[in-house]
Amino acid sequence: MANHRDDPDSTDRRRRTFLRLVGIGGAGALAGCGGEQPDDGGTTVTTGTTATTTDEATTTGTETPTTEETTEAPDVGELAYLAPREADDFDALVEERKLAALRQVLAVGEVADAVTSAVSSTAYHRILTDHDFVEILAPQEMTVEGSLDTEAENPGSHTIEFGDITQVRALVERESDRLVQLDVRTREPHVIERPYEGLNMDTVRAAMENSQVSSALEGKDWYLLAADYSIITAYDEDHPIGVVTPVIFNWNDRGDDLRGVAAAVTTTSLNDVASENEVLDVYTPTQESPDPLSGIVSEVEGNDPGEYRQGAIDVPGEMDDTDWEIRRPPETVEQNDWTVSWTNTLHDAYRVEASYKGKPVFGPESKVPWMLSDYEPFGMAEPGVPSGRRNWHFWDTLGFTGPGVVEKHDLSDGFRIRGSYHTGSLDHWEWRFGQNWGPYRYLVDWHFHDDGTVDVTSRHPTTGFRTTNGYPRYTFHFVAEPAFDAATVSAHDGSSWQQLSTESKLAAGDVERVRVENVDGPERLVVERPGDACYALQYDPETVEYEQTLDGVVREMIEHRQYLDPDNYVRGNSVDGERLLLRMVASRDTGEGTHATTDPFAFRFTMRAENY
Repeated sequence: MANHRDDPDSTDRRRRTFLRLVGIGGAGALAGCGGEQPDDGGTTVTTGTTATTTDEATTTGTETPTTEETTEAPDVGELAYLAPREADDFDALVEERKLAALRQVLAVGEVADAVTSAVSSTAYHRILTDHDFVEILAPQEMTVEGSLDTEAENPGSHTIEFGDITQVRALVERESDRLVQLDVRTREPHVIERPYEGLNMDTVRAAMENSQVSSALEGKDWYLLAADYSIITAYDEDHPIGVVTPVIFNWNDRGDDLRGVAAAVTTTSLNDVASENEVLDVYTPTQESPDPLSGIVSEVEGNDPGEYRQGAIDVPGEMDDTDWEIRRPPETVEQNDWTVSWTNTLHDAYRVEASYKGKPVFGPESKVPWMLSDYEPFGMAEPGVPSGRRNWHFWDTLGFTGPGVVEKHDLSDGFRIRGSYHTGSLDHWEWRFGQNWGPYRYLVDWHFHDDGTVDVTSRHPTTGFRTTNGYPRYTFHFVAEPAFDAATVSAHDGSSWQQLSTESKLAAGDVERVRVENVDGPERLVVERPGDACYALQYDPETVEYEQTLDGVVREMIEHRQYLDPDNYVRGNSVDGERLLLRMVASRDTGEGTHATTDPFAFRFTMRAENY
């Protein structure tokens, strides 16, 4: 399959984008928003001032701006989301535009001040048709109250409050890299209740008895961030998935050298490989860990973003960010000749069932079941088992890691449904405000277009996290169940189609497209972006249909572990006239070092329903 990075035109575009980025600004003064605050959200704008923003009863900034004669920035008009198919290079937009937009926004004085003075901060990016939308949340205060007693029947709880939260929203015109609208306001305090009843206190006790951990916690108003994530964490060959859990403590680290402390502790595991609570390793990141947003502030200091409008930005399809309740009942969209139903699951993110023009396309086992993140040293000795010590290998079963489907967006010729997944995000609201321990945030989008094309993307926005690790290799898994009772499958090598008779692994270097044809009708599904590898398999309910309980996860995905590696399922079964399943994988080596806030990336698969 052709890769966009090998395209000379793509390479040239990237070079031009880079040159444009490094050439922005210069010796100009910091730009700010000043002057009147009209009710319609549009303002006149001055440069070289300290900004004043009014949000009903809340005001941030008090200095009087200097009046200068300016021209008003143009109105941005109605905002709409960009579909991947509308971009020359969607991956490049994901990877490059967040940093480009943040460089403009963080050149504004009041935004830079809010970020550098914050307890923590995090940035979000949305790709609109002509603009990049970024949001920064930067709480200026954080308090922790409560207690934890590992010996008590009820171990207690902590209350974490984030206060004086600066919310920054901005629109940057993509073609010109120009800041065109900015909204800075203060949000209400956010309070998080963290009860510890039900957590594995044996692992917490073992961690707290460790001298490195106890020394790090001394004098801190700390809280317990995580324990009992053993079902997604592995450590080394003797401690695979299900045997070790990270026990993580966090606090307000402003003014302190340490950012947090984490211990890898063995558990009384789900498969009885380990029985003692032993601390294998302790991780104590310091303030030398990169702070991505503050780093950008120092890079763009002295740049001038030019004139821009000030006022509220209404993003289409925006989720209610106070309601992250997982929505389990199936929901359905009927639009653009598609009928699409989805169901959130316990451990398989959300499953999609779809028909086009009244005829079935995808069966209910179509899903994005998990992500694998391999730390250094790379690789697995076998599925679920890291190849070396201190691997801290994570297997993100997406159903455990997020609220599921949260948004539906209309596109120019269709729509998409979006799922948001971030390890622990069901009850870890502090991560919304920068208290992050990993870049495990995935936006899983299914885009349905009226010509029968479907784009499935997984964006990794990497909203920022408090510690620095190398996250060198990600593997993304995608499953499509063609909704045909009997089908054939063929592969195109660039010159002709070849029908397969038995289960096969189709590598990207050998195969450009994969086609599944209905034996009982003219319908077919053509996969135009099959990933690094596409596995054509006979449908086997024993290895696909999982019991939606924790016991089901343990039995099918931890004890057996074979499910993590699609190579285990190429068994020589017939794919001629059978019910079929496609499993596609794509990997990304992001290199060593921190991949937070400004280094997102994406995976993309494209399919097309034909003869419908």
